[in-house]
Amino acid sequence: MKRRVPSLLIGGIGVVLILMTFIANLFWAGPAFERVTDAFRPEMQATQLSQLRRDVNGLAAVQSEFTTKAVPQLAAAAGMSPQQFSALLTSQYPAVAAGLGAVPQVTGQFTGVLNVLDAEATRFHRADAIPTKSLPATTVPWGLAGAGLLCIAVAVVLPRRRGAVAAVALGLILVVAPLAMMLPRKADAADTMNSHLKTVYTAQLVSGARQSLTGMQAMGTELQTKLLPGLATMLHQSPAQLNGYLAANFPAVATNLASMPAALDRFDRLVNAFDRELADYNTAKKTSLVPLVWILMAGGLLVAGIGGFLLVSGEAEAAAEGRERLSLRERLAHAPRERLSH
Repeated sequence: MKRRVPSLLIGGIGVVLILMTFIANLFWAGPAFERVTDAFRPEMQATQLSQLRRDVNGLAAVQSEFTTKAVPQLAAAAGMSPQQFSALLTSQYPAVAAGLGAVPQVTGQFTGVLNVLDAEATRFHRADAIPTKSLPATTVPWGLAGAGLLCIAVAVVLPRRRGAVAAVALGLILVVAPLAMMLPRKADAADTMNSHLKTVYTAQLVSGARQSLTGMQAMGTELQTKLLPGLATMLHQSPAQLNGYLAANFPAVATNLASMPAALDRFDRLVNAFDRELADYNTAKKTSLVPLVWILMAGGLLVAGIGGFLLVSGEAEAAAEGRERLSLRERLAHAPRERLSH
């Protein structure tokens, strides 16, 4: 029984590692996490986040300049009071009026989301490299289960010397490999990021963002197809003349109106990513990776320690047996002489 204890210990460690893949839901969380990172990888690039920030600021600039400068000046050019012009907007261009009124809330909402994404960008890129940049997260459960199976295989060949050597080698691999791949750091980044995203990544936020984006898209469409042609007619200008008039008098409005379709497309991709991956995020965030990494490394230390103990004790036993055999040979060599002396 004493000789079987090391095998039972290492085999038990293997069973624990295999069970952990199911207890931690890794065969479902791993693919879910990979789909989330795939969807958000383009959105989490520094250039993309900066562009989205400029898009939000541009939308706010349009609303501010249009309501404070454009409405009074356009009303005067059309022979109306600002109140009459605002009433005309509401009655004939309801999507524009509603969109402009909602811009402060919408920009505040998207700014809050971008603040979180900016803060988590570094952690995202670390987590995106789990286990490595070239290996997807879907390999993690198979790697952990495979480590467990190798432990069981090593346990089968114990306590023979080759089994002890294999145990030391496997244990060291289970410790060194996670460190070489920086898994403790990456796992901490993933767990922290998932925790921080909980404040913004909810069904309510996704629904609200979708509704806000729909309103902005309706505003953009009505601006381009109805309001601008209507203003040109009202001011007795051609479309080209109106563009020049807007650029000269309302530069923020003119610049951001031209870029609004592209900006809304970028926000549409971001909202779609949030919407499409909500279920996967809810699956992935339930799994904490840091404890799994430390359990794997602790298991590796135990396996290596047991293997090392068997090697040392085996060498000691071999040396003791050698001394015993030598002593026996010496006694046998002296036995004939002792009989002759008698």
